[in-house]
Amino acid sequence: MSRLSQQATPLAEALNAQRINRLAHFDVPGHKGGRMNPELPDYFGKLCMSLDVNSMKSLDNLGHPVSVIKAAQELAAEAFGADNAFFMVNGTTSAVQTMIWATCGRGEKIILPRNVHRSAINALVVNGAVPVYINPGRDARLGIPLGMGVSDVQRAIEENPDAKAVLVNNPTYYGVCSDLETIVSLAHAAGMKVLADEAHGTHFYFHDKLPVSGMAAGCDMAAASLHKTGGSLTQSSILLCNDSVNPD
Repeated sequence: MSRLSQQATPLAEALNAQRINRLAHFDVPGHKGGRMNPELPDYFGKLCMSLDVNSMKSLDNLGHPVSVIKAAQELAAEAFGADNAFFMVNGTTSAVQTMIWATCGRGEKIILPRNVHRSAINALVVNGAVPVYINPGRDARLGIPLGMGVSDVQRAIEENPDAKAVLVNNPTYYGVCSDLETIVSLAHAAGMKVLADEAHGTHFYFHDKLPVSGMAAGCDMAAASLHKTGGSLTQSSILLCNDSVNPD
């Protein structure tokens, strides 16, 4: 794990260093730090435009990080209580899909709630894994879907002992949480991985008065939308893994 302080910002510092060095950019983006289109820095700010650069050696590479992105991801893993963390783009869709693709193959089963996000459905379409749906039920007064009941999860596990994983919304898109720790215990006892879709649960990691987070509950992987409830820029997300998952 990284020895850097949680106050360190390795990627931001590297971006600022290239700005101070006033590098001549002969690649994308075409606005060249805002100089090609004055309306952009007028709108977004000069600092923002000067930091909008393409991938270069000093800024590391998201596909195979070895320096500043690697250090930033190690800091993120430490902050979230995970063994490994991966920065994602285009929101949490790719993180949810990665969790499913990493645990289930064609024809293999995954247990998940019927109110799962469409990104999970798309993952099943692409890789051919077989869903075992659990009806989350509905709050009669509010008319909103709920979480997965422990008894329903237990029944699904007993009826599908060959399932590879259980996916849990933590929370649902209406803010409802399931008994995540009990579900993790049941799934692990049956040899199944537990995946947490925490698109709306990033804040769970940073306050002890909130519901338990995926990593704290013992989930094998969790996909958290930093941009939804973590205060980051739109479309930024993170994939968290514990030591039961091969980070490669």
